[in-house]
Formats: sequence, C-alpha cells, structure tokens
Amino acid sequence: MGLLTYTGGGIMRISEEISFIRDQLPPYGPAEQPLTNQGLREINEPFRYHLPQLPLYFALSSASLGLFMVCLFTTLMLLELQGHRRSVDISWLISKGVSVYMSRTLPCITVFLFGGGWYVYVASGFGTLICFIAGATLNMVSAKVGVNTCMASTARMAYAMGEGLEVSVTLGMRSGAIGGLLSTSLGLGGMALMWLLTLDTTSLSGFGSGASLVSFYLRVGGGIFSKGAEIGADLVGEMSEKKLDEERQVYELQQRMAEMEALRLERRKKGLDELEEDMMDKLRMMEEEMQDIASSLHPIDYLDAVGENICDVSGTCADLFESMVLILSLSLIIGARGSAVPYFFTSLPVWIVAAGNLACACVAHRSHVRNHFTSRQVRWYMRLNLLFVIVFVQLVQILVSYFEYSAQGISFEDFWQLTVISIMGQVAPEICVVSGEIFTGIEYWPVRTLAQNAHLGVVQVVLQGLGQGFMSTILPAAVVIVMTMLTWGFQGPSGLAILAASSVSGTGFQGGIASFGAIATNAQKIVHLTTYHSMTRHRANLCAQLGDCTAHAGNTISVVNAFSAVFNVNLTLLAETFTRRGIDYQAVAGSPLSEWSQAGLVLGVAMSFVFTANTTMSCLETSKSFMRFCQDAPETNRQAELPFPSSHYKALKILSSYGTVTSMRMVFNPLINTLVCPMLGGFFLGTRGLMFLLSGSNVLILCFSSFLMNAGQSWFSARRFILYGLLKDEHGKSIGPDSQQFRDLGVGEMIGGPFEDTSGPALNNFIKLVGVFALVTSDLYDPTPEETWIYGCVAAVASIASIFLSRYGLSLVLTCITAFLRQRQVQREHMEAAAEPDEEELAALADD
Repeated sequence: MGLLTYTGGGIMRISEEISFIRDQLPPYGPAEQPLTNQGLREINEPFRYHLPQLPLYFALSSASLGLFMVCLFTTLMLLELQGHRRSVDISWLISKGVSVYMSRTLPCITVFLFGGGWYVYVASGFGTLICFIAGATLNMVSAKVGVNTCMASTARMAYAMGEGLEVSVTLGMRSGAIGGLLSTSLGLGGMALMWLLTLDTTSLSGFGSGASLVSFYLRVGGGIFSKGAEIGADLVGEMSEKKLDEERQVYELQQRMAEMEALRLERRKKGLDELEEDMMDKLRMMEEEMQDIASSLHPIDYLDAVGENICDVSGTCADLFESMVLILSLSLIIGARGSAVPYFFTSLPVWIVAAGNLACACVAHRSHVRNHFTSRQVRWYMRLNLLFVIVFVQLVQILVSYFEYSAQGISFEDFWQLTVISIMGQVAPEICVVSGEIFTGIEYWPVRTLAQNAHLGVVQVVLQGLGQGFMSTILPAAVVIVMTMLTWGFQGPSGLAILAASSVSGTGFQGGIASFGAIATNAQKIVHLTTYHSMTRHRANLCAQLGDCTAHAGNTISVVNAFSAVFNVNLTLLAETFTRRGIDYQAVAGSPLSEWSQAGLVLGVAMSFVFTANTTMSCLETSKSFMRFCQDAPETNRQAELPFPSSHYKALKILSSYGTVTSMRMVFNPLINTLVCPMLGGFFLGTRGLMFLLSGSNVLILCFSSFLMNAGQSWFSARRFILYGLLKDEHGKSIGPDSQQFRDLGVGEMIGGPFEDTSGPALNNFIKLVGVFALVTSDLYDPTPEETWIYGCVAAVASIASIFLSRYGLSLVLTCITAFLRQRQVQREHMEAAAEPDEEELAALADD
C-alpha cells in the first residue's frame, strides 16, 4: 500500500478538520472544500487536506519490524539456560508475586476505564471512544507482556553472568528491549491505524487519554506497592534484622572470596601448591551459607524484588507509551489545524517517530561490551547505540524536509530551522540523563563524596543528599527551557510539535534499558544468594550498578517527555479555546497576568505539592499496613517444615494479594487529587486560569520531580558504594555494613525511597493526566468564572467526599470482607476436622 501510495495508485484518504488559523487552502488539495472564501481557510471553519498515507504506512512497517524483533528477542531469551535449581526457585517465587499483582490490578484498571470511556463517548463521540479503548488496551498488553518476559529472563541473566560480561549485558539488553520495543511499536502502530480509520486528529486524543489512565494507575499504584513493602519490612524488627544479616553476610562473603582469590594468586606466584581441596571445601561451605540466607529470609523481603519489576518494567514502559502517543497525537492536531501545510507538518512527526522506532529495533540487539569494562564504560558505549538512532532519524528528517523544500512547500529557512529543532529534541533528553547520572552514579564524585562524608552523622547525610538533588536540576531545567524558547522563536507552535516528536524518537531504546535495570538488579540478588564465584559476583555488581543508572535514565526521560507533552496540551487548549470564539490564538494580546492567571499559577503549584504529599503519605500508610498485617497474620511467615521455595510461596502470595488491594485503595486519593485539579482551575478561574495552572505546575514538576528522584537515588547509590566494599578507611581497609556510615545512609535511603520510586516519577503522570483531563473537559469552562464558580464548589465538595469515602469507607468494607473470609476459612477447617474420623474410630472399624 505504501508503494502504491507513492506511485499515486493508492486509495485517496481525505481528512476534514477545523482550522486554528486564517491561511491559504492546503497546497496539495483537494480542490473540493466545505467552504471557499477566495482560496482561504478561516478560523473555526472546516477545511480538507490529503491524509499523509505514505508516512503512516512507513509507521506501520516500523511497528511491524519492532514486533518482529520482540518475538526474536523473546525466542533467543527462552533458549538460554536458566542455571541451577536455586536460581530458578528464586526467580519463580518473584514471578508468582508479580503475577498476583498484575492479575488483580488490570481488572481494577478496567473498571476505571469503563467510567472514562463513558465520558469520552458522551463528550467526543464514537470515534474517540474507539481510540480510547485501543490506547488503554495496547498499553495494558505491553505492560503485562513486558513484565512477564522480563521476569522469565532474570534467572537466565544470573546464569549468563558466570559466562562473561558481554553475554550477560547482551542478554539483559535484549530482554529489556522486549518491553521497550513492544510499548513503542504497539503505540506507533495503533496510532497510525486509528488515524487511517477515523481520519480525524481530534479523535486521536482519545488514544492518549486511555493510555494516561492505565499509565497513572500502574506507575502510582506500583510505586506505592513497592516502597510500602520495602519500608514495611524495615519497620518490623525481625525482618529488619534478617535484611541486615543478608547485607552483612553478602559483604562478608564477598570479602572472604576476594581474600581467597588474592591468596591463591600469591601462592601461584611463589610456585606453591594452591591447596585446591581446601579451597573447594571452603567454597562449598560458602554455598551452603548462601542457601541458608535465601531460605531464611522473610517472604516480605522478596516482595521488594516484585515491586522492582512492577515499577521499572511495567510502570516505566507504560509511562513511555503514554508520553509517546500523547505527544504524537498532539503534534498531529497542531500540524493539521495550525499550520499552512498540513500534509507536511502532520507527516514529519510520524516520519521522525517511526524512523526512531526502526532504529531502536536495530540497535537493541547488542552493544559493544568487553569483559574488562567498567559500568561507566558500558553505559557510554550504550550511548553509541543511541547516537546511531539520532543519526538515522536526522537522515530521514532531512530527506523528507528537503523533498518538501524542493516542492516549494517550505522555504530554506524553514528547512534548516526544522533540522536544528529536530536535533535539539533528540539531544535534550540525553543531556538531562547525563546530568542526573553524574549526581547519582556510583563512579562519579558526588556519590563518593556523600559516602565519605557519612561519618559526620545523619544530618550531614540528609542535607548533602538534598543539596545534590537541588544542584542536579539546574542543567536539565536550563536546557529544556532554552530549547523551548529557541524553538518557539524559530517555528512557533509547529516547531514545538516537531521538538516534542523528536524527543520521543528514542523511546524504544530508552524503555528497553530502563527494563534492563530491573532485570539486572534481580539477577544480582539471585547471584549473591546462590553463587560463590568471585568474577560472577563482580559482574553481578557491575550489572547492578549499570542497571541503577539505566533505570534512573528511564525516569529522567519520563520527566522531559512529560514536560513536552503538557506544553503541547496547553498549546492545543489555548488554540481550541480562542478558535471557538473565532479569534486567532497566535494574535492574542492583553495583560499577560490577570487575577485569574495569577491564581492559576498558585493553584497549580499548590495542587502539585498536595499530590506529592498524597503519594508520600500513601507509601507510609501502606508500609504501616504491611507491618501490622505481618505482625497479626501468622500465615505471612515462611513454613519452615517445607523446602524452599514452597516454604515461601503461600506467604508471598498472601502478601502480594494484600499489598495489591492496599495499593488499590491508596491510589484513590492521588487519582481524585489529579482529576479535580483541572476542574477547580477551570470552574473557579476560567480558561485563562486553567492554562496558567498547567504552565506553572509543568515547569515546577520539571524541576521538582528531578530533584526528588536524584536526591533519593544519590542516597541509594552511596549505600551501595559501601556495600560493594568500595569505601576505604585511612588504612585502606574496606568499610562495610556494620559501620556507622552505612547505618546513617540507611536513614537517607528510607527517606529517599518514596521520593525516588513513587512521588518523583508519579508527578509526571500527575501533570500529564491533569493536562489530558483539562483538554477533554475544556468545553465545560468559560473564559471567566462568573457563571461557573458554583460548579467548582460542587467539584470541591465531591472530591472531599470521595477522599473521605476512599480513606474510611473502603477501609471499612475491606475489613468486613477480610473478617468474613477469615471466618469462612475457620468454619471450613472445623468442618473438615469434624468430617475426618479419629484414630480410635479407624481402629474400631478395622477390628470389626
């Protein structure tokens, strides 16, 4: 079909839109237009243009290649060996916890989608509803399949670490790419297909709306589940001691192995016997110790690994899926309705994103790695893969823009400006990632300084971590804001759409390496609990360091993408608001700050902080719920009479079910906070106040989210710096988990945990869902609030009542259900006991 379209033999597809601007009719036709006014199209009047079919077929081809590579990577991963029995048992145990969470969460999300779908149908019609269903479904499918395949690869990567660094990193990249490429390929292919079917860019906003709801629930709910379980385990004395024992024994085993290796090399240099039998006996004793650690851990300690996969795989991939489809749909709306050449300015974002997905599918196969590389070297060589993506996308963009320039559709000035904008869009996210890694990576000086200064006490640890978090936001904020200003000066709204589309062109690769982080972290846990080989453990530590960086990079990319998406949402909202009144939104003049706009800025900042408080408190409430549940429910303890992993399976399943239900309940408050935010702004402050609400909170969240994530990650990395034996005292001796520095950094890690994995990343989902909901409900608001403030009062009262119901009403309902189920279980056990004849009755029957 693409070839037929290129040769002029394809099926003609014509789209009809409402114009944002007064300009000439589309240069490529069609000749028949709804209204003709001397060859011009008018504001708020319909016009027609040819749908850019060739880039859409290219997008479908790119998505097909991405799905083919997903199948190939899955096959190659499943052919790898899983290793010995204990590794498989640990991986199986964690996968069961993930399955319990996903199987209970996705039906709950579906219930919310029914309510959202009904509103979309009433507000926007059947076409938008179909797009809404498609976006939500594809996002859930990508999250579910991605996390399942990543779980299947954990034991395989742990085994590959014994073979070599190159093998293990390649396997981890391919396995992570399954989730990343699946998300981008389904999103890109679904968007292209929906546009070919509906012929309406406005309907595509429904695709992003469905994806936003799914992404919000997976990211926020998964973060609350993960951090609640981790902090809850620390709040219980027995589990905290077990966790400390695990870290201490892992450190001691690592030091003993290093000493044995050094002794072996020294004896070899002196020409002495290596005493292989004695060494093997010691290694066998160490293996038995490690097996004891794995089987003696409390089941809730494995729940942290469950949450790691939910946050870094399903949550990150769903978030990147949402950002990509939101940015692409808004770019198409702006390009179609707000540009003089709609065919070109709707096709260019599709070419850029499709070319990026195609390149990501190629480079995800492997990266240049050698066994002697450090984690920093591996990470920089991964950037060469991303450089290939940037070069390939630029070649496609320059070629497409040059053809348009040759056809005199754009000027030479437009040509070089679009090239500069596209390059800035691709480079900006990676600049932000590098800045974040400098402040959070183990091999960089800020984290090393934080670990070295930890001996000064908890106050020093907390203040220095917060200070480094603040410092880390300077460069990303400056880069993003400067590039946005340059783009606006070059091409205005159309340029911002191209900038945003370029920023998501590498999403497939970025999502893949973010998933690599969860795989590497869980594989390291398995290695430390099962393997005594020193090089294998060294490679596990190196991959875990690399995985921390790549997982954090995925969160940083989400920050930049969220800013770009919401900026385009605000621009589209501005255009639609003034277009309905017959005004050219680009020529709007007047006082930039009225009382409504100033109030909107303040309200946006206040609601962002309220959301942060909601998510943080939800983590703490979940952790306390876990603590009480573990103390009151004996069934959450391991069954010592059973062998591992059967001894932990039932308890972990119970804990996963409880945590899932608790996180479902806790996510209601942040969700209500998010949905009521645009309604309060629109009803109380009017459209102008709503737009300033989005603008103010968007800039705040760009900085605040980066601060929270980088501060939390810096404490985590500094503690790992000590755990790996990298911090030395004045005599050159390693400082381990028994040190005061390690304990003080543990306080920082507990503070930063909810910031890094929950509140920080969740802010991006908050602002995107606020923007989408503001765009969907824009018809409800007037320019000024004189006639709508009463509806704002109703929305405020309804939100407070909903929060009260979710906090107390649902708790009461869940308590009653739990008590009822426990009572039924007790009655069932009594009935089974009564039905079983005792030994005396059996003996009497036997005598008869």
